[in-house]
Amino acid sequence: MRKNELTIGFIGGGRITRIILAVWKKHGVSFNRIVFFDPEMKTAKKLESDFPGLTAAESSRTVCRQVDIIIFAIHPPLFGEVLTEIKDSLNDQKLLISLAPKVNFQKIFDLIGFTISAARVIPNAPSFIGEGYNVYALSSEVGDIQNEILAGLFEPLGKWKLVDENKLEAYATITGMGPTYLWFLFQEIFAQAIKCGMSQDEAKDAVNAMIKGASDTLFTSNLEFEEVLDLIPAYPFKPQEENIINAYHTGISGLFKKLSS
Repeated sequence: MRKNELTIGFIGGGRITRIILAVWKKHGVSFNRIVFFDPEMKTAKKLESDFPGLTAAESSRTVCRQVDIIIFAIHPPLFGEVLTEIKDSLNDQKLLISLAPKVNFQKIFDLIGFTISAARVIPNAPSFIGEGYNVYALSSEVGDIQNEILAGLFEPLGKWKLVDENKLEAYATITGMGPTYLWFLFQEIFAQAIKCGMSQDEAKDAVNAMIKGASDTLFTSNLEFEEVLDLIPAYPFKPQEENIINAYHTGISGLFKKLSS
C-alpha cells in the first residue's frame, strides 16, 4: 500500500504531532486522509488552520474507526483511559504507533485485551529540520509491509533506527530529552560570541560549526577522551567540572529512573 492510499490518525495534537506534520508537508508526503483528535478546541482549530486538509474528529474512537494507522501522540498517564475508549475500534488490520516512553507493548496489549500490530517510536526535536535521531521497536505482529510503511512515515524526520524495546527508555532519556541538556549552553556560547565582537550571522556559523566539529572529534577521531582534551592547551571550566557533572548525573539518572519505573 502506497502512502497516498493510507489513512492516518493522530490521537493528540501537540508538539510532536505538529513536528511530524510539518516535516511531511515540507517533503510532500501525502496520504489519502489524515484525521486527528485533541480535546483542546484551541489546539484542534490551530492544527486545522496550519495544515489544510487535516480533519478534526469528535473523539479518539472516531479516529480509530476511520484510519489504517493510529499514532498515539499523548503522554503516558493518558494511555489507560484512551486505550480503554478505543479498544473496540481496533482490529488486526490496523497499525498502532506509540510515541511515548514507559508504556510497553505488554501494557498496551493488556489494556486493550488482545495483541495488535504495534510500534513504539522515541522521536526527538531535531526531527523538525529532518535531523532527528528516531529509534523504534516493533511488536512481533508487525509484518514486512507495515515495517516499510513505518519507514516511509518516519525517515523524512532523520535517522531511523531499530532497537530492542527494553532500550527505548534509555533512548528517551538521552536522545529524546538530550537537546534540553545542551541548548541553553549553546545559546550562552552564542551570546558570548556576540559579546566578543561577532555579528549574529558570524556567531551562528562559528558556534554551529564548533559544536558539530567538537562532537565529531570526541566520537569519531578514535582518540581517547584525555587525548581529545589535550588537543586544546587551556581548560577554563576545569574548576567547575565536578559540579557540572554532578548536576547532569542527578538530573539524567533521575529522569531515566522515572521513565523506567
